[in-house]
Amino acid sequence: MKKTSAKILSAFCAALMTVNAAAISSFAEGKTLAPDFKKADDAVLYWATQVGEDKMMWSDAPTGFAVADNGFIYICSADSIIKIDKYTGEKVASGKMAGAAMYATKGPAYADGKVFMALDGGMIQAFDADTLTSLWVYKNKNGGKPTCDIVYNEGNIYTGFWNSEETDADFVKINVTTDDETSTDEDKFADWEYTNKGGYYWTNAVVHDGKVTFGKENGESGTNEVGNFNDLIILDDATGKRVAISGLARDDVRSKMVLKDGVLYYTARNGGIYTLNSEGSGCGLDIVGRLKLSNYKCTCTPIVENGRIYVTLNAQGWDDYNGSLIVVLDAVEEKDGSIRPEIAYTVETAAACQVEGVFAGVDDEGYNVIYYVENGMSGTVRKLRDKAGMTAPVDAVDETDAAGNTHTCIPAVFRPQGEHAQCCSVDPIYDEETGLLYIRYDSFNLVAIGEAAELDISCPDITIHPNGVKTFVFMADETPTDQEYTVDITKGPKKTIGDITAKDLTFSVDKFTADDEVLTASFAYGLYDGNGAKVSASSDIDIIVAETEDQYKRALAQKGDVNGDGKINVTDITKLAAHVKGKKILDKYSLNAADVNGDKSVNVTDIVVTAAQVKGKRLIKTER
Repeated sequence: MKKTSAKILSAFCAALMTVNAAAISSFAEGKTLAPDFKKADDAVLYWATQVGEDKMMWSDAPTGFAVADNGFIYICSADSIIKIDKYTGEKVASGKMAGAAMYATKGPAYADGKVFMALDGGMIQAFDADTLTSLWVYKNKNGGKPTCDIVYNEGNIYTGFWNSEETDADFVKINVTTDDETSTDEDKFADWEYTNKGGYYWTNAVVHDGKVTFGKENGESGTNEVGNFNDLIILDDATGKRVAISGLARDDVRSKMVLKDGVLYYTARNGGIYTLNSEGSGCGLDIVGRLKLSNYKCTCTPIVENGRIYVTLNAQGWDDYNGSLIVVLDAVEEKDGSIRPEIAYTVETAAACQVEGVFAGVDDEGYNVIYYVENGMSGTVRKLRDKAGMTAPVDAVDETDAAGNTHTCIPAVFRPQGEHAQCCSVDPIYDEETGLLYIRYDSFNLVAIGEAAELDISCPDITIHPNGVKTFVFMADETPTDQEYTVDITKGPKKTIGDITAKDLTFSVDKFTADDEVLTASFAYGLYDGNGAKVSASSDIDIIVAETEDQYKRALAQKGDVNGDGKINVTDITKLAAHVKGKKILDKYSLNAADVNGDKSVNVTDIVVTAAQVKGKRLIKTER
């Protein structure tokens, strides 16, 4: 561990409490858990949309993407920007860009009704989010690959470019205002451009208290464990002038930075985790060295929740079970207010999880829940459950590689099938509005995964509640389609499924007989579940089937109308009394009406309540 002096970080000493959405975790503490995939058949692939025409042409490969609050997803392929309905996956519009996207390019950013896309060659283009009409184009003097997230903050965007590990490239700030409303290719100029040898790769800007902080490359080829400590650049936001360079890590910072409770967390390429607080105190931990690993790299964004830090390490090669890890650390607070990371435990994944994990909240048992997508040929989605104090993974599963070796991993909750399966090299995004987790695979497919749906089927005209259980009443020889039902989605992303009616249902019974006691209504939706099986939502409904009109009327009678003649009178009291005394037991068709007070039992109380109704002293409250 190496502390960074407060003098070097004087510009960082102000409280870091303002940060854009791209620099924080997906969910706040205590947020309702979503999505909640307890097992693989809880996860459903609702839709998959191929983006890019020719899968053999990597120049057509889709970029990262933005999920906007206007109901659409924005993604790019080759020289096109594409607008996709985030509920259905339908492509609704496209526009031509001034240049080309690059494979695994960080995706567009959406803000203020505009979409901003960084393009190959050091360009940034702004589009109207509704029409995808171009608004302006920025061109950087050093060019470069668009390898950094675009961050929006208070009318400005920030991003960086990369040419090579030893070549100059710029980090830039651009005001997003459109000056010429009549032009579609207005030349846009940066407020400032900051040049660094090696440029910037997979990092982001944190905007805070008049300062901008971002990671940088170290200007040397390959990873570097010997060079100078100078991993972060801190600029004056207004002028772009450097006010400090932090000194915690020697190597490239290829992670997004996370600001949590006034502390900045980030990783370095050679496998270190670093923290920097608002008082200028910082800590670093060489994870790879502590674990005595070799040839490991780290390009992940740390997740920081409830006293824990989560980091992933990438082993060498592309074969499954090559030793890639999720590292769980404690965030230990020191006396000077700095946060010291300490390793709690590690757990394997079949392939490296290089993209950002999705924090899904805290479950009912107090576990942090995080979903990771593997950057391997299967594109498996895995679920980590963890909380402070644990020293080993919970829910761990043993998996066997091709050589017969056993590996302890966190469980898989979704595996894309067939043409959808491939590596994942861009960050997945969970959208609270739709309830869907969006993943872009290298198969050129953007997919939407959500929780399995559940149905509620209603038909008031034939519904009773014997023993408090919703029950439908049918006549023998009747078919389920003879009735009209109201169908509601009670779980799962309802709008994604759309409005469904009884015509969309299939039933377990073709024609009713007196022996039938349960009717199952099913609705097929989605493509498949986390195991690749077809999916349908089902609802089991208790039923009573009458063979005569008298039985049917009694079954559907109001509470107290034991004989089903439409009146509540002394005759009903007499039948109740005979049943309670055991002289003449009521059949199943009259029991619901006889349980007048709905306490799941027919007894003297029901006689008293019915008598009060007949005498006009107290009306029966429940109908049936």
